[in-house]
Amino acid sequence: MIPQTVSWTSENEQKIADSSKTIAELYNSYFVSVFSIHQNTQNDQEGTNKNDEPNIEELEITLSELEVFSALRALDPDKALGPDGIPSRILKETAQQIAPSLTLLFNKSINSGVVPDEWKLANVVPVYKRGEKEDVQNYRPISLLCIVSKLLERCVLKHIWEHLRVILNECQHGFVPGKSCTSQLIGVLDKIGRLLDRGEQIDVIYLDMSKAFDRVNHEILIEKLRHLGFKTNLLRWFKSYLYHRRQQVTVLGATSPTLPVTSGVPQGSILGPVLFLLYVNDLPDKISSSSIAAFADDTKIFKRISKKALLPTVKEPGRSTDKI
Repeated sequence: MIPQTVSWTSENEQKIADSSKTIAELYNSYFVSVFSIHQNTQNDQEGTNKNDEPNIEELEITLSELEVFSALRALDPDKALGPDGIPSRILKETAQQIAPSLTLLFNKSINSGVVPDEWKLANVVPVYKRGEKEDVQNYRPISLLCIVSKLLERCVLKHIWEHLRVILNECQHGFVPGKSCTSQLIGVLDKIGRLLDRGEQIDVIYLDMSKAFDRVNHEILIEKLRHLGFKTNLLRWFKSYLYHRRQQVTVLGATSPTLPVTSGVPQGSILGPVLFLLYVNDLPDKISSSSIAAFADDTKIFKRISKKALLPTVKEPGRSTDKI
């Protein structure tokens, strides 16, 4: 439940909102403030020269009427409405009638590499995390998107998943079918337990990226997709999907004006989590001397510590340096 009065302290200035409209605007201003604006970042990555073509077959997608119909029939009729106000129940019950038209529309979008602007508007709902409920910084944004656009996302993901499955790093357990935080924990405990049983020392570092999903650099992500085999129309489609998005916040019956989304992947979308995994997929490759286990942006780095390596050295008068 959203309080009737909320506040946000930014740059040593406290902003207070006590009406539905100003509360919605304050939430939206805060959520947008964590975004990053990046320019000319294509060359920020090592080894992403545009002249280098990856040795991988180009991905192409053509949706069939049957799979669009199946996606429509699989909709949850109680799903929350997106900004377009079209309920999933109507889409599900009229699946047979609208599937042919949606198939043409979806394939047109993919082949032209264009996502309609209406599908890039997100209706954001603040979800409480922890701390004082009156502080907007203690909420995270969940994007309610047009259900039709999420249908297209699901169909696209179905076509590219087999390609992505072999690309994703084995240490990643987040948003991967058959894996979970439990599978990550069991694997880590098994490795650490065997070392402890032998009397070994293990050091662990826990890493958590702040606002990880909101700060994804779009240009770097597009460049990574290109090197993973996304080219021509499909690459243009993902670029259109990420760029020029907008969001508004609806709370207490009021909706804020829209603001631009300059970074990140939509939380609440179908493709957003997968795109984030691809964005951070090469990070474990930088760890060469330790084990690593990840669940989305939460990462454990652990290593057996040799006791001999920890022994200090002393130098006594008239004697060479020895370990004690």
